[in-house]
Amino acid sequence: MKKRLVVYIVIVFVILAAIFLSRQPAVSELGEALFLPVANMAQDYLKKGSNWVNDTVYSKIGGEVEKRGDMIQEGINAEKEKVSQTIGEKIKEYFSGVVDSVFNPGKVQQAQQCPQVCPTAEPQAQP
Repeated sequence: MKKRLVVYIVIVFVILAAIFLSRQPAVSELGEALFLPVANMAQDYLKKGSNWVNDTVYSKIGGEVEKRGDMIQEGINAEKEKVSQTIGEKIKEYFSGVVDSVFNPGKVQQAQQCPQVCPTAEPQAQP
């Protein structure tokens, strides 16, 4: 347990030392000399990966996306309409409740106190 704690403390110390040294002007030149070749090599690999994705993956799925694009767009539009209709109904219910509470304040308070079964409310049919 203590050995593990010492290892973690050493790791944190090394990270903090690297951060501190990276901010020093003398070390920044060394960092640039080490970083630029690695960055160029990584850029080459990323370019190769991008070309592979375009050649292999996109060529296989690109045609299907074009074929099914209209169906997807119709589905999206249908969902937008459902959401708009639901939001409109909720807003309408909210404002009708606000207006009803302004004109009939006792009725709304009574409904809030006993929403399911209330002795003063009209009896509901039991199934």
